[in-house]
Amino acid sequence: MSRFHLVKSNTRMKETIFFKKTSFVSDKNYYKAQFIQQLDYWSYRVISLGFIFLTIGILSGAEWANEAWGSYWSWDPKETWAFITWIVFAIYLHTRTNKNLQGANSAIVATLGFLIIWICYFGVNLLGIGLHSYGSFTLTYS
Repeated sequence: MSRFHLVKSNTRMKETIFFKKTSFVSDKNYYKAQFIQQLDYWSYRVISLGFIFLTIGILSGAEWANEAWGSYWSWDPKETWAFITWIVFAIYLHTRTNKNLQGANSAIVATLGFLIIWICYFGVNLLGIGLHSYGSFTLTYS
């Protein structure tokens, strides 16, 4: 073997090791990308189903409110935050249909929607304001 062949062989070995550690197409990154795609796929399906149920809940709640209180919408904090949640998830579904906004952008909107759901279900109830204040804490001073 010539010296040139050994140097060339050694360089190829270093390149191979380098690309195994840093290549975007390595096995570890491939499975990670597959996992992220599956997570994105299932989150889209679950959020779509939840959006349908949220829409039905808001519409049926408005109909019930009309029968009980005489108006469909009274801008109660719970109603308002439910509407904000509906808007955020509508934005998420629209970002999913736009090819330029898919990926990280839609994931950020989904995360924002998840945080707003927590505000809607727990934050508004704990404030004790409005028609939906049945879950609030009362502060008693002794």
